[in-house]
Amino acid sequence: MTRRTVITRIRKHLPTLLAELPQARVVTANLLPEHKAVLEGSEEIVLTEQQTLPMRLNDVTMHLRPQSFFQTNTAIAAALYAEARAWISDLAPEDAWDLYSGVGGFALHLADAATDVTGIETSVEAVASAELSRTDAALTRVRFAAGDSTTYALGAERAPDLVVVNPPRRGIGRELADWLERSDAAHVLYSSCNVASLARDLAAMPSLKPVKARVFDMFPQTTHFEVMVLLSRAPA
Repeated sequence: MTRRTVITRIRKHLPTLLAELPQARVVTANLLPEHKAVLEGSEEIVLTEQQTLPMRLNDVTMHLRPQSFFQTNTAIAAALYAEARAWISDLAPEDAWDLYSGVGGFALHLADAATDVTGIETSVEAVASAELSRTDAALTRVRFAAGDSTTYALGAERAPDLVVVNPPRRGIGRELADWLERSDAAHVLYSSCNVASLARDLAAMPSLKPVKARVFDMFPQTTHFEVMVLLSRAPA
């Protein structure tokens, strides 16, 4: 069966699906051209007129595109971002990086706290989501770019006042942790879904001391949780 035939069939039955699920706003077809053990293929076809799913968290509207990671526990995600904003507002950093920025949750919430904010994320679709949200909110001092967070940091001429990291379960890794330890970044905000990798990464950055921490029950009825830690550089 050809790609065109499959999509035509799906489009034919789309009205029935939308009638059965009137709450659906964005429907897509993901194409996986070969049989392999992956969750999704690289091509996503949006079938509905609405292209993105707007999600309001606190006073920030985030526009979510397909293939963009987002915390489904929106109430706890909103609390996480609000707490981050409160912590950072007291620091008033001149500039900040949001590494592993995803769809821009931290960067968009820190726009009022830092003069300039840069978000770095490997997912092109997530960056497109973040850029749409930034444009919608008219945040001229926030920007997003697609790239590897470690490569971006190691290639930078200087470190910002604040570095936000929200990595996957494996953590930021030794290379980025070593760079943060050697850098002159005054503060690091680390949001982690894996306390084991968090502990390992913090041990690799002894000059950055935890000053605030909070646990968020992002994954209720499981043994997993989110931990956010604010680190400040110890005086020389």
